[in-house]
Amino acid sequence: MFTSPKSVALWNRLVALSESRPQAQALLRLGGLSDEDLASRGLTREGEVHRVMGARFYI
Repeated sequence: MFTSPKSVALWNRLVALSESRPQAQALLRLGGLSDEDLASRGLTREGEVHRVMGARFYI
């Protein structure tokens, strides 16, 4: 699909831009917490995803 060097560079830049967003950073930090860590804080993983992503997240 993306085989030319320019396509790969563009794709890598789009990924980097996406990962630099505050929501992505918050989700990465959330992924580093165990369910036990969240429970000890009175939080749930689903609740935190809703808090971070707001209206952009729904099941």
